[in-house]
Amino acid sequence: MPMPKQDKKKTILTAAYLLEKYLAGERSFESVNLCDINLQNAQLAGINLKQANLFRANLQNAVLAIANLSCTDLVRANLRSARLDRSNLVRANLYEADLSDASLVNINLSNAICASANLSHVDLSQSNLSSTNLSLANLERADLTQANLSAAILVKASLKQIILNRANLTEADLREADLSGAQLYLAVLSKANLAKSNLSLANLDSANLLEAKLEGSLFCEANLENANLSQSFLMGANLTKANLRKANLSKANLTSAILSQANLLGANLAGASLAGANLAESDCFGANLQGTNLSQANVEAVDLRESDLAKANLAGANLAGANLFGAELLDANLAGANLAGANLYRTKLAGANLRGAYYDDRTEFSAKFDPKKQGMIKR
Repeated sequence: MPMPKQDKKKTILTAAYLLEKYLAGERSFESVNLCDINLQNAQLAGINLKQANLFRANLQNAVLAIANLSCTDLVRANLRSARLDRSNLVRANLYEADLSDASLVNINLSNAICASANLSHVDLSQSNLSSTNLSLANLERADLTQANLSAAILVKASLKQIILNRANLTEADLREADLSGAQLYLAVLSKANLAKSNLSLANLDSANLLEAKLEGSLFCEANLENANLSQSFLMGANLTKANLRKANLSKANLTSAILSQANLLGANLAGASLAGANLAESDCFGANLQGTNLSQANVEAVDLRESDLAKANLAGANLAGANLFGAELLDANLAGANLAGANLYRTKLAGANLRGAYYDDRTEFSAKFDPKKQGMIKR
């Protein structure tokens, strides 16, 4: 076998030479030059290729389990269907690499570059991708169950139908990412940036989105039951037909958000801002809206039975056709609100400001309640 060539930076190896040495028991090939090498179907478990140059290498179907590929150059490499389980790829460069259908279970990919890489259908469960750059990457239908993606960069990444159940995405950057149909059960997304991202039809049951940035994001028909969205930023977000049953939205900013036909049954919206929001035809039965700002909001035909709106600000809100049967509106501000056709039977209105609020013949009040004495205006 001819001796490997030398260049100024790295030793250049042929596929035949590397495979012969590997079969002879050698495992350490640090800093070697394997640019454009063809190692398709190669059995290289446990190999050490730290800082090696594998630019455009063909590693399709190769077995690289428990390998050391840290700081390795794998730019535009072909790793389709490769086996890299439990391997070390810390700080590796996989820009535009193809890892589709690869097995990457329990690997360490922290601080790596995977921008524009193809990771569709890969198994990355229990892997470490903290601080990894995955911007513009394709992770459609990938399995990242219990993966660590804290502080990862996924800007404009395609994450359609990805599995991120119990994954850690704390402080991850997911701006403009497509997470439609994603599975995020019990995922941690606290302080993550999901501005203008698409989470339509996604499952976020019991997910933690504390203080997450969700401005302008799409949550149409998403499942957010029992999710923690406390102090999150949802300005202008679209939550049409979303399931927010028993979700925690306390102190969240939902200014100008769209929540039409959303399920907010038993949700906690205490202290939240819903100024100018659209809640038309949503279900807020038994919801906690204490101190919530609903000024100028569209609350038309909303089910607010037995909800708590004590000290809420509903000034100028449209409550036409809303059902407030048995609701608590103690010390609430309804000045200038539209209550035409609303049901206020058995509604607790002690201390409420109803001056300038509108009602009509269809508006239902409790017995002995005199709307005119409250300064209300009949239309």
